[in-house]
Amino acid sequence: MTAHDPSAAGPSAAGPSAADIPPYVGARPFRVGEQGYFHGRATEIRDVADRWQRHRVTLLHGPAGVGKTSLLHAGVVPQLRASGLHTAPVGHPVHRPACPIGALPDQNPYVFALLSSWYPDESPSRVWGLSLLDYLRGRARTDRFGLLPRQLFAIDQAELLLRAAGPWLRHRELLFDELGTMLERFPAHLLIVVRDDRLQEIRPLVDRLAARLRDGTADPDGYALAPFDRAAAIEAVDEPLKRSGHAVPAGSAARLVDELRTVREPWAQRPRTTSAVEPALLQAACARLWSEPPADAAPTAGAGPGTRQGTGTPQGASAGETADAERLSDDVDRGLAEFCSQALATVAADHRRPVRELLVWFRAAFTPEQGGAGVPEDSGAAQSVPAAVLWALEDRHVLRARLDSGERRYHLHPRLIQAVHRVGDRPAPPQRPAPPARLRFAELALAEGDFDLASYHVSAAVRGCGNEDLRLLAEAECLRGDIACVRGAPEGPEHYRESARLYEALGDTPAVGRLLVTLGRLKLEADATEAVRDLRAAAGRLPNDAAVQTGLGLALWADGQIRASLAVLDAVLSRHGDTTEALRTRGEILADLGHAEPSLRDLRRIDHNARLSTRAAWALAQAMCVDASGGHWDGPEAHPDGEATGAQSPNPADAAHPHGEAAGAAGPPARPPDPADADNGPVLLRLARVERLDGDEHAAAALAARAMAAEHPPLPPQLRDQAERLMDGRDHPPLAAHVAEPRQQRA
Repeated sequence: MTAHDPSAAGPSAAGPSAADIPPYVGARPFRVGEQGYFHGRATEIRDVADRWQRHRVTLLHGPAGVGKTSLLHAGVVPQLRASGLHTAPVGHPVHRPACPIGALPDQNPYVFALLSSWYPDESPSRVWGLSLLDYLRGRARTDRFGLLPRQLFAIDQAELLLRAAGPWLRHRELLFDELGTMLERFPAHLLIVVRDDRLQEIRPLVDRLAARLRDGTADPDGYALAPFDRAAAIEAVDEPLKRSGHAVPAGSAARLVDELRTVREPWAQRPRTTSAVEPALLQAACARLWSEPPADAAPTAGAGPGTRQGTGTPQGASAGETADAERLSDDVDRGLAEFCSQALATVAADHRRPVRELLVWFRAAFTPEQGGAGVPEDSGAAQSVPAAVLWALEDRHVLRARLDSGERRYHLHPRLIQAVHRVGDRPAPPQRPAPPARLRFAELALAEGDFDLASYHVSAAVRGCGNEDLRLLAEAECLRGDIACVRGAPEGPEHYRESARLYEALGDTPAVGRLLVTLGRLKLEADATEAVRDLRAAAGRLPNDAAVQTGLGLALWADGQIRASLAVLDAVLSRHGDTTEALRTRGEILADLGHAEPSLRDLRRIDHNARLSTRAAWALAQAMCVDASGGHWDGPEAHPDGEATGAQSPNPADAAHPHGEAAGAAGPPARPPDPADADNGPVLLRLARVERLDGDEHAAAALAARAMAAEHPPLPPQLRDQAERLMDGRDHPPLAAHVAEPRQQRA
C-alpha cells in the first residue's frame, strides 16, 4: 500500500481526497501523520504520555499485535509535540543507512541505528562512529537559564535486541552502557517498548539503567497495553469512516466487533464471546472487507465509492441496514483465512520453506480441541520449525508468544484457529516485498545472526530492482560487505569496493569516503603499508573529508610513521574542530606515546566510555598521571596546563547537569575494560602497562604476552618493544620521547 499522509489529505488537486484513502491500515502499524485515522486509545495515549514525562526510564509492554508501535507513532508522540515538548522520532534498534560495519570495528550498529532514527534528517557522516553522548553533546542547546531542556526518546521493538547473536550480544551490552551514560549526563526521558513475552529478559537491562539515575525516577512497573474493549473497538471502526466521508450504517461496527469476539468451537452447543478485541485482527478484517466486498453487496446511499459500504460489516445486507449473522460470520472468516494464508505463504517464501509444510505444522499444532494451551517453545513441535520462522509469524501477528508460569508458549488466536483450518491446501500467493523492504529484512536477519537469510534478502532486493536503482544497488553491496565482515568471510572488501563505485556514479562523495576508509582500515591488520597507500589515494580524491584523513592518520600510526600520523590528525582537528573520531584516535596514540595529560585533554572531550580501546587509553593515561604525581592527581582540569584547548567554545552539555547543577566536563569515570573481552593488541598492552604501574609485574607480563599474540588488530611495530620489555620484567624508556606534543595540545 502506498503511504499517504491522511492528516494532510483533502479534496484538492495537489493530492488524493479523504474519500480516496483507505480508512484502515491493515495489519501494518499506523505511521506518523495517520493520527486522524487512529482511534480507540484516548486513555492510553494520555497515560503513556504522562508516565513518559514523569519518569526517566519507562517500559511500555504488551503482546504482539496489540498496537504499541501505532500508539507511539499516531498517538503519544503527536500529542506531546503538540504540547511543545522536545520529542524525537521513535527510535528503532535495527535501522542502518549506508554505513559500513567494517569501517570501525568498535562501532556499535545499535547506537548508529538509534541515532539515525532519532535524527532522520541528519547526514550519516555526522552520526558515523559517534556514541550517544558524543552526538548529544554536539546538539546540546541550553535555554535562557543555561539549562538543557527535557528531551524524550523512545526505543520501539526492543525485543529485537534480545534476539541478538554472535558479536551483536556485545553491542547490546555496550548500548545499554551508553544509554546509562546518556541518562546520567542529559535530561533524557527514555521509553522502551517491548513485547510481554520478553519482559523478563529486558528487565535486568532496564534495572541497570535505573541504578545509574541519581534521582530514582525510573518507572518500576511500566505500562501494560491491553487489547481493545468493545467500546474502543467500535470507535476504531467507526471514526476512520467518518473522517473519510463515508456513511456508517447504524450498528454495523458493533456487529463486526461482536463477530470478531465470537469463537465457535465444534464441541460446544453455543459460541463463546471473548472480552477483548485484538487491534491487529480488527484492522486486518476491516481492511480486507473494505478492499474486497462480497460480490452480491448492494451499495448504500452515501456510503462511499462503489460497493465500499461503511465498514464492510453489513455488506451482506440487501438494503444496507441489516446484516445476516451467518453471512457476516462467513465474510469475517474468509477475510481472516486470507490474512493467514498470505502471511504463511510470504513467511514460507522468505525463509525458503515449502508453504504446505508450514500449513501442515499449524494445523497439527493448533487445533480447536487444544483450546488455548499453546505450544511450549522447548517442545518438539515448536523446535521442528526454525526460530526465525516463528519470529516472522509473530511479527506478522499470526502467532503470539506468552509466558505461562515462566514457560514461553506460542499461541494462535482462537478466531485464527478457525481461519487456518479454513485455508485450502494451496494458500494465497506470497506478498513479495519491495526491494527497500527486502534490505530492511536483511538487516534484521543480520542482527539475529542468520547470515544465509540476510544474503537471500539482499539478493532478492537486487533482482527486484534490476539495474534501475543505483542507490539501492549501492546499499545492497554495502550490506553484502557487512554480512561478510560479521561472519568473517574474505569477500567483504570486494563488495565495499563495488558499493563505492556505484556511489561514485551517483556523485555521493561522503558515501564514497566512508567506503574508502573502510577498505583502508580492513587492510590495517594484514598490511599497514598498503593501507597507507590506499588511504593516501582516498585523501587525494577527498582532501577535505575528515573521515578519510582520520583513517589515514590511524594507518600511518599502524605503519610506524608516528610524526606523520600526529601531523595528519592535528590538521584534521585544526580544520574540522572537535571531530570525535580524530580526537579519539589522537588521544589513544598520545596515551601510547606516554603523553598522559595531552591524551586526557583529547579524550575528555568525547565519550571515553564508548569503546574498549578508548577506555583502555583513558585508564593508562590516568595511571601515568597518578604515578608521576606520587600517587595523587586531581585530573587535567587541575593541572596548570590543563585548560581545554581547541577552536570551539566549551560545550553546554559539559556545563550543566540535567537538573541544573554544575557537572565536571570530564564526565563519569571511565571503566577499564575487562581483558577477557579483548583480542586487541593495543588494548591489551595498555592494560599491561596499567598493571605495571600498579606494581603487578606478573599480570603485566601475562597481558603483554597476549598483546603480542593478538590479531584484531595486532600491535603496531613501534609498540612491540614495549610489550617485549613488559614480558621480560624490564623497565622501558618512554616510547617516543623525541616526539613533541602536538601543536593543539600545548597550553
